[in-house]
Amino acid sequence: MTERKTIYKNSDGIRRTLITDDDEHPGRAIVRTEQMLDEILAGVARDRELPTDPRSPIRRVARIPVEVFERMILEGWGPDDEARWLNSPEAEPFRIWKGRV
Repeated sequence: MTERKTIYKNSDGIRRTLITDDDEHPGRAIVRTEQMLDEILAGVARDRELPTDPRSPIRRVARIPVEVFERMILEGWGPDDEARWLNSPEAEPFRIWKGRV
């Protein structure tokens, strides 16, 4: 078993590692994405303290982690799926606006 891990991006709080195993799974590659969430959560805490105009048609609802954004793309989420995630307990730490989406 010759598993190889190659970090090909490590910046802006995101690390991407390419994992291959030519003996076990020739021609197959896996990308592991890791994100430092401290900065995102600190930004959410700051944004929650900012005043908002309730009459504005636009407001920042959340800061979505890269892993969730990529899942949205890969699984082909539509607006209902996005709203379901944003209203779920999983999204609560990333929510800025507390209203229902």
